Amino acid sequence: MDTQAEIVLLDSAMGTRLEEMGLTFTEPLWTAKAVESHIDKVMAIHKENIDAGAQIITTASTRTTPFAYHKAGYSGVESHTLARNFTTKTIRAAQKSIKDSGKDVKIAGCITTLGECLKPEEYPGGIFGRPWHDAQLDVLDDKNVDVILAESINGFREAKLITDLALKRTKPIWLCFLLKDEATIWNGDDLVTSAVKLEKIGVSAVGVNCTTTQASLKAIKLLKAAVSIPIIVLPNLGKSTVKSKKMGAIMPPDQFAEWTKKAVKAGATIIGACGGSNAEHIKHAHDALFKAPV
Repeated sequence: MDTQAEIVLLDSAMGTRLEEMGLTFTEPLWTAKAVESHIDKVMAIHKENIDAGAQIITTASTRTTPFAYHKAGYSGVESHTLARNFTTKTIRAAQKSIKDSGKDVKIAGCITTLGECLKPEEYPGGIFGRPWHDAQLDVLDDKNVDVILAESINGFREAKLITDLALKRTKPIWLCFLLKDEATIWNGDDLVTSAVKLEKIGVSAVGVNCTTTQASLKAIKLLKAAVSIPIIVLPNLGKSTVKSKKMGAIMPPDQFAEWTKKAVKAGATIIGACGGSNAEHIKHAHDALFKAPV
């Protein structure tokens, strides 16, 4: 997959769509509960995105992790067993969804911060965090996974840890930061400085997610001027900032489609959508990016 020569379209938000289907989630397991009890809904969302034109679908594995299960009160052994079983379940669900579609769609194995993404103070540090991320990456390094996608990373230290560990496996690593503003990662680290360091370490693509469309567009331009690897953008589609309890009015699919064309012109080549999005946004983006001149 030559992401520097072509636009690559990812999928929409899993959590948003599951909530639209009537499910509710709480810390620390969030959508892991859907994987446990409603894998049919997870697969339905994969199908919607594949039908919409997504070229890569993302596993619902952000919280099917040993750390999340341990935080939920399970023992160490139980946490690792549950994480391995349910993360594998997310991979198989994505794999079957693609097989049923008959299309050539790739799988991104998703990983995120150990703590809540809006709480960088919950990062336990490299010594304590390494075995937790290491165990999850072992499962995601599956023969059916094409790329590791680290999403909503809120600081450089954890980004570097995930990257270092991922590079010991067989898959390329793409990493997206959660931003406080267009130039600043959520914990206060500088976006461009962090991205440049990650490129030197060996990350295959870098970008932003779970950030407003306005800030994301500005961030793309900053990254384009600083790195030579592909740039990813998966914006939140609400008008308010991610700090708000509610995102506010959601950008309609046709407006998102126009926004994606601006993102491409700014330098992004790997595009999807985060909070507030569904497959309709991906369908409109697909039509705008592939059926008409960008």
